[in-house]
Amino acid sequence: MRFTLSSVTATLALASQTLAAALPDMTVDERYLVRRALRTGQGTRYGDDSTEEDCWQGGACSFTHYELPASIDGSTCVSEDIWNDGYNCGGCIEVSYQGKKITVMVTNLTGGDKNHHEMTPDTWAKLTNNNPGGGVDGIEWEFVQCPIPKSDPLRIHMHGGASQYWFSATVENANRRTSKMEVSTDSGKTWKVASRKGNDYNMFELEGTLPTTTAWVRVTSHVGTVVMFKNVVLASDKTTKGTANYA
Repeated sequence: MRFTLSSVTATLALASQTLAAALPDMTVDERYLVRRALRTGQGTRYGDDSTEEDCWQGGACSFTHYELPASIDGSTCVSEDIWNDGYNCGGCIEVSYQGKKITVMVTNLTGGDKNHHEMTPDTWAKLTNNNPGGGVDGIEWEFVQCPIPKSDPLRIHMHGGASQYWFSATVENANRRTSKMEVSTDSGKTWKVASRKGNDYNMFELEGTLPTTTAWVRVTSHVGTVVMFKNVVLASDKTTKGTANYA
């Protein structure tokens, strides 16, 4: 069969219309997920005495003084590949096993193969229907938007010892992954990009001393949406709550 340019163009247009009809109100994340396959790897669990706080309070994502929202089923410690130098900290993943699906937040780093997830006993029990073993193959997973409403705002947490002399902060309670943080000490006239120290921990840091004890902070999600904070207090273990979550 011979195809003309006009017939190919018409076919592509029809395919585009069909996809749009099938996906009428999907977000950027959801449209992306339709076009990709689930990833499959090994799932393991912590020892019997481990709790959720063991995974995220002292975890490599540095989510200290933060409680997981009730809408999230638990937390997961992920491989180096998923960790991606801390870029995926705070992101949510839908994991499934033998027909059971739960939503977990990336809070810590572990070893294993590139698709490895390690969970606390409670989260493991939810996913595997109380499987007594310590590991299974065939865990499927994909990134999803965290089920945190836009009305439940982002938070900027300054870490222990942080101040205007050492800017070190983490974004908490995000419904999307955070890709960038910028800091301004002149009410938004100029901005400095904070570097993410993901090879060791999930903190955004600035070199040098800032001239003020408060700052504006601007954060950008992995899909490009932006949230602005005004008057973030630059003090040790201080958390400043914003007015919105990512769109």
